[in-house]
Amino acid sequence: MAGVPFEMHTRAEKFWISLQPHLLSRGYRLRARYDPEWIPSWTNIPGASPVDYEDSLRSIHSAVVDAVRISDGPKVVIKKVDLSTNELPLGVKLSSAELRSDPRNHAVPILDVVLIPGNDEVALLVMPFLMDFHDLPFRRVGEVVEMVEQLLGCLEFLHDHNITHMDFCWFNLMMDASRMVPRGWHFCRFCNHEGCSTGDFEWIERWAVRPVKYYLIDFELSRELDPTDNHRFVGKWGQDRTVPEMSETVSADTFKVDVYQLGNVIKKLTNQYTGLKVLKSLANKMTNPDPLERPTAGQAMKMFQHRKLTWSTRTMEKRVWQRTTSFIDRFMVKYHGFNSLT
Repeated sequence: MAGVPFEMHTRAEKFWISLQPHLLSRGYRLRARYDPEWIPSWTNIPGASPVDYEDSLRSIHSAVVDAVRISDGPKVVIKKVDLSTNELPLGVKLSSAELRSDPRNHAVPILDVVLIPGNDEVALLVMPFLMDFHDLPFRRVGEVVEMVEQLLGCLEFLHDHNITHMDFCWFNLMMDASRMVPRGWHFCRFCNHEGCSTGDFEWIERWAVRPVKYYLIDFELSRELDPTDNHRFVGKWGQDRTVPEMSETVSADTFKVDVYQLGNVIKKLTNQYTGLKVLKSLANKMTNPDPLERPTAGQAMKMFQHRKLTWSTRTMEKRVWQRTTSFIDRFMVKYHGFNSLT
């Protein structure tokens, strides 16, 4: 085979390389490194370091790859999903015109489904190109409040449709950062526009381009429940291992687990940032160790909306800081408009 030896690719990358022609025929172009005929761009440059070249970058997410939709040019992500889970049917259902008409629906939309010829075990979901919600720091109280309101609404929406996510956690929350980073960002190196190791990274704080839209991803563990049952479950749970009632042998109310998981995201933010006292009471109620004392998603939303009525514009505009941000970085942001990533 022409090009680079397969040894330069990981096992996960070989999967995507094998599918590159099929995806290209479906209208999706993977990055150069996934082309079966790829020759590293630094190969014939004496003394060149691979880290300085975009095509040296490997994704840390073996089941996800980025691509360009050829028809109109936007970046997308393509995820390999196990057909034995509910991820595909739930993703398609939540992307239906009827459910997308509900503004509370912040489940990541499925743009396309690509079946793999001769493979009935996995399929490919095409989704928007998003950024982890925490990759760029929050700068104002109102930015965090905006995100919390959207995610609370999403949780209420899912439960209203008898869907439990079961992994409503930190690493499954994303944002559309296209207006925050107009020059775009690289899938494998978010703090870089082109993916090279050098170059400035420019971004705009959320408050200046609000509203920013947030999304919930990864429905691998999710379930659509019978509306007549008590939505209890025994089995595999998600990232957050601090849920008090979590057990592999004793059933738990999955809706209350969802509430706890989102509450813990809010609590983590209040611990990471100064100035988020307005959200602490809600976070504490949502993470009550006793699930019977924990609010439902609907009750949590009502609590939030009631408190929001008392928050002034001045409160929303107040600066928040990561507790690890140095004095000099705070000074540069406040007086010179410098946007660091701390």
